[in-house]
Amino acid sequence: MNPGMDYVVLSQETEEKVKEISRRIHRLQNWGSIASLRHLGVNAHGQVGAGYLSLKTLAADYTPDESLAEALWMTRKREEQMMACFLFPQSINKEKITQLMSSCISTEIAEYVGSLCVSEHHELKNILKTWSESSVPFLQIAALCAGARHLVVHKTDALISTDLFQEMTHKAYQDKYVRLVAARYRL
Repeated sequence: MNPGMDYVVLSQETEEKVKEISRRIHRLQNWGSIASLRHLGVNAHGQVGAGYLSLKTLAADYTPDESLAEALWMTRKREEQMMACFLFPQSINKEKITQLMSSCISTEIAEYVGSLCVSEHHELKNILKTWSESSVPFLQIAALCAGARHLVVHKTDALISTDLFQEMTHKAYQDKYVRLVAARYRL
C-alpha cells in the first residue's frame, strides 16, 4: 500500500456520514450471499454481503463527495469500496483515482471502479491507455470495464474508438483473470 494513503483526515461531518453509511450497509446484510461465498471457497471475512442494487439505492441518498468516498474506500471493506465507487465525483483527479487503486481489495471492486468511476471520466482515453499498459491487474481490469461501459453508453458520441478498445482487449495480459475480462469484451 502507498504509505501516503494509509489514512485520511476527516471533518466531523464526513466522519459521521461514514459511520452512518457503515451502519446502513450493515443493515443490508445478506447471510445467503455470505453462505454462497463461503461455499465457493471465497474468504467472506468482514463482508456484509450487500448486493450491488441495494448499495446503489443506498448511494442515491448521498451526493457525490470525494472526501466521503475516499474515507469509505480506505476502510478496505467490500461494501464500503463499492459505495465509494458510487460517490466519487466524475471530476476526481486521474492521479488520485490511480493512487487509490493501490488499495483496491478485489477484482470485483476493480470492475466497479472502471464501470462507475472511470467510464465517464473526462480523461478516459488517457486513463485507458495508461492503465491497460500497466502491469497492475486491477488497473487493467478497471480499464477494460471502463472502455466497455463507455462504448455501450455512448454509441454515437464516444470519447474512444472501438479500434482502441479492441486493441486493449487483444493485448497479451499476464494475469489470467485480466485475460478472461479482455476475452469477455472482444467483438
